[in-house]
Amino acid sequence: MALISSRLISRLYQFTHISSGFLFVALLIRWLILLPLVGSKFLPGGIHEFLCYLLFYASISELIWLLKFRGLFGTILTRTFVKDLNFLYFILVMHYHDDYEHAPVLKNASYSSFIIGLACTQAYSHWYGLFKRSINQKKGLVWKIDTYLMMPLLYLSEMYLLLLNLRNPSFHTFPLLDKLNKVVLVIFLPVALSLYRYQF
Repeated sequence: MALISSRLISRLYQFTHISSGFLFVALLIRWLILLPLVGSKFLPGGIHEFLCYLLFYASISELIWLLKFRGLFGTILTRTFVKDLNFLYFILVMHYHDDYEHAPVLKNASYSSFIIGLACTQAYSHWYGLFKRSINQKKGLVWKIDTYLMMPLLYLSEMYLLLLNLRNPSFHTFPLLDKLNKVVLVIFLPVALSLYRYQF
């Protein structure tokens, strides 16, 4: 007899996708409210910690479900695994919990672009993962906006943020992380483009 029933597993799976989707929508709403009130200079103080916790929650929960349903080898071969590793790496490099108010990287316009692209692509991804996919849905207007506008916006803004982060060392960097950042910058665009082509 199974320790956890398949019905409960199904409900937990649905809950993590629905909660992640709503939290990414909440991220976008929070950005829409904060930016006119505080401007880009003070935006990180009101949103960055929430962003980091959200990326951690969404990535870890997705990785747990991937391991549950696909096993270790099947998980490593998915685009979702690469995406979740990327988000965890982003948290490691850009957490700025101690000094985000002074981080010039997060005051750049690409930070807002990253939030818009991230919120839209991930809300759509979590919503899309819950429902049966059909050819009509895949070629619909929302899919086109996600594929042709939001995903390139997300990839380009993240790459620019990582480049800025390399040029502006922060209080939490160390030599090994600097080397990792350089390696990631070299492989970021080729990996992003190879994953992006599977969208079609």
